[in-house]
Amino acid sequence: MSQPFHHALRTAAQPIWDAIFSHPFVRELGAGTLSRERFLFFVQQDYLYLQDFARALCLGGAKADTLETLHMFADHAATVVQVERNLHTNWSDKLGLTPQDLDHTERAPVTQAYTRHLLAVAHSGSLAEIVAAVLPCYWIYWEVGKKLNATPPTDPLYAEWTQAYSGEGFGAHVQRQLALIDRLAQDSSADERKRCEEHFIQSSRYEYLFWEQAYRMEKWPV
Repeated sequence: MSQPFHHALRTAAQPIWDAIFSHPFVRELGAGTLSRERFLFFVQQDYLYLQDFARALCLGGAKADTLETLHMFADHAATVVQVERNLHTNWSDKLGLTPQDLDHTERAPVTQAYTRHLLAVAHSGSLAEIVAAVLPCYWIYWEVGKKLNATPPTDPLYAEWTQAYSGEGFGAHVQRQLALIDRLAQDSSADERKRCEEHFIQSSRYEYLFWEQAYRMEKWPV
């Protein structure tokens, strides 16, 4: 391969990413004008999403090919469960939600579809496929966080969100996943790399739809 594999993945999904960066949810979040109702919906669904995201990471750890990779997945899964949950609980407190409210939230359609996609890949796919499937969640949030934090939102709550996802700690997590997908791709067949690209694009599409779902506050129609 003439370039790191993650560059090829980013190029393949660039139109989707461009749509994410220009989505009204992201733009209004950065401007500090996003309605609290939409952000509240987002926080509730993200709280549910991250539970299954952590499960997918645990399954990635089960397929780890080195002790270092196993440690990374275990560390990242623990971070999702502990740190992310604390962040969402903190934001929920400021939005007037109790932990019980979060736990009783129903998964909205995109949340359900996205998490089933991740878990299906985690159960049946290779280690490289798992990394490709979870990578957009890491990478897109880091890119969005950095873009929005360049000119922090005037709303303190939204500024806190952009700081959380643009910080060095979160960025280090992203860099480790990028390095891992590049290493795994070197020993992958052309067919496996193609499957990785398909998973990456699908997860990127779900990331777009997750923002869209929150902006429209979409629930099950029936």
